[in-house]
Amino acid sequence: MMSNDLLTYQKPFFLNWKNKLGSVDVSQDSFEKWLFLQVSGVIFGGKTGELLILKKDFFTLPFDGFPDHIRSFCNSWNLKHSVLVMNGSSLKVIIYREEAVNQRLKKASKKILHCHLKYPFGLCAQSFFRELSTRWRKSGRIPHEIGIALGYPLKDVWGFMGLNNFRCNGSCGWQIFGDPEPSIRTRARFENARRRAELLLQAA
Repeated sequence: MMSNDLLTYQKPFFLNWKNKLGSVDVSQDSFEKWLFLQVSGVIFGGKTGELLILKKDFFTLPFDGFPDHIRSFCNSWNLKHSVLVMNGSSLKVIIYREEAVNQRLKKASKKILHCHLKYPFGLCAQSFFRELSTRWRKSGRIPHEIGIALGYPLKDVWGFMGLNNFRCNGSCGWQIFGDPEPSIRTRARFENARRRAELLLQAA
């Protein structure tokens, strides 16, 4: 789907979500509107997923209640979420479209994903995030292959990891490797989705 198609498709979801917000408290209302802007690329721009890092006392909501609020938001928008790392001070969670992640995993280089990075065969979104979560918690560092699920061009994901021979040709929110045009178009699509989300909130 292109952005205009996504906007039309998502209109009933937006109206139902806006009505739901009328029955929640101010803190949850603010939090869900923030989520809406953060994941606007997923909702309107064809982005596969969005990684969020939430700190304790964010929006004055109880920290251990974040997963429930995120689940409620995702249910409103027909999205999935996966908690990758949670400790006493922060929560790392990805909000995503399951089928989109599955398609990206199918497109990803099997040689890189399975032979070099040692991910198991037969990956789907859920098993990919389970493995990624395990690696993140063990190493204490974000696995860069998460870029597969964030909608970045695969050439840029592999290039950032030093797994292809493309030169770095600048940045557009992430580092660009090889031909910059696909990356710039992708970035523009995400930015346009953010603008659409901001306009919808202003009009609500």
